[in-house]
Amino acid sequence: MSRVTWQKIGLVAILAVALIAGATAYAKRPGGGGGSGCPKNLACPDVWDPVQCADGVVYSNQCYADVACAPKPCTSVGGPVEY
Repeated sequence: MSRVTWQKIGLVAILAVALIAGATAYAKRPGGGGGSGCPKNLACPDVWDPVQCADGVVYSNQCYADVACAPKPCTSVGGPVEY
C-alpha cells in the first residue's frame, strides 16, 4: 500500500479510538448517558424558570437540567416567564 493509504488508515484508527473513549466516558457519567435515572428523552417546555445546579451551570428550567443530567441539587434563581 502507498504511504497515503497508511496515513488514512492511521487517522481513521485514531478517530475511532477517540470516539469510543469519549462515548465510554460519557456513558459512565453518574446518572446519565445511558445509565438509569437520567431522562434524556424529555420534551421540555419553553419556560424561563432558571435553576442553578451543583455543577454551577444555570439551566433555563428544571426539565432542561434533568435532560442534561445535571448533578443535584438544583435551586431556583429566578421566576417563570413563558414565551
